[in-house]
Amino acid sequence: MFNYPGDYKFFKEECVEFNYDWLTNGLDIDPKRITFIEDVWAGGGNLGPSIEYFVDGLEVGNMVFMQYKTFPDGSREELDIQIIDVGVGLERIPWLVNGSATSYLDVFQSSLEYLQSKVQVDMNTQIWQKLGPYSCLLNIDEVENIEATWATVSEKTGVSVEEMKAAILKVKDLYIVLDHTRTALMTIHDGSLPSNVGGGSNVRNIIRRVFAILKRNGWWDSLGLEGILTLMDKHKQDLEPIYGPFQEYKSFGDIIRMELVRYETTDVSQKAKLEKMLKKSKVLSLDDWVVAITSHGIAADQVAQLTGQPIPGNLYYEIALRQEKVAKVAEPILYQTSHLEATQQLFYDL
Repeated sequence: MFNYPGDYKFFKEECVEFNYDWLTNGLDIDPKRITFIEDVWAGGGNLGPSIEYFVDGLEVGNMVFMQYKTFPDGSREELDIQIIDVGVGLERIPWLVNGSATSYLDVFQSSLEYLQSKVQVDMNTQIWQKLGPYSCLLNIDEVENIEATWATVSEKTGVSVEEMKAAILKVKDLYIVLDHTRTALMTIHDGSLPSNVGGGSNVRNIIRRVFAILKRNGWWDSLGLEGILTLMDKHKQDLEPIYGPFQEYKSFGDIIRMELVRYETTDVSQKAKLEKMLKKSKVLSLDDWVVAITSHGIAADQVAQLTGQPIPGNLYYEIALRQEKVAKVAEPILYQTSHLEATQQLFYDL
């Protein structure tokens, strides 16, 4: 929502009120369960308040108010055009309203049922319910010692680490397969193709991660490539009530089949690179893991599969830390646009 000079609509106070009204009257949530937390968001030369709102610890959405223009010397001034950007987790709403153990039970219906029937993984929803309030602590990108964090969560829930991992880790892989196959389905239908560069590399990586997870868990024989394509058809069934029917994509299956061929072919060269690293030491160091992923382009799941060694708990934290150290932020170029006419949205006139 845009507030132009001479055309003020509403800003922070009103926006918070609107979202609070939606939570309490629209979703019928007890106000005692709601928490608002104010922070600051900055980026692209802009700065402003950011208010996140939670229900029983679950972040439902946030409101970002672009209020100031910032300068390299740290000074700032009011923007002529002040913008509100509200983000709400669409899939969190049914999770919140239904009170399910995880959002996957609500948003992956036929696809979850199909995949679970093929790989025969049981879900202990009682343990997931206990874990829920503390699951954010297990973000491996933000903790230095994941095993110590598991112990902390175990103490808080009263469930042993072994019992918790047994109930969660297989199901977590099941959810990753659901998430990644749906993402690949949507991005490829939207025009992207798996490749080694740009956004296409992300598509390739998540497809290969699916292959690696299925093989690591012994699920490949139960599902296989044709099962993956059937799973994607199940995703279409789940999404069609929202997006409508998917257009026919005749080469879609061939794209996924080709990715499997390339995955199995490059597996040989990747194994050779890892064997060379293992000649120096039988156990990969954290530096070796980082080099294998960032320099050789081998996914962590593939490294674990090819070497038989577990993924270090702080691997992604370390990669992110190193990337932050080398990243160079370009000085923002600020433009004055308040005098320009509003964009005519021709798309809506067609």
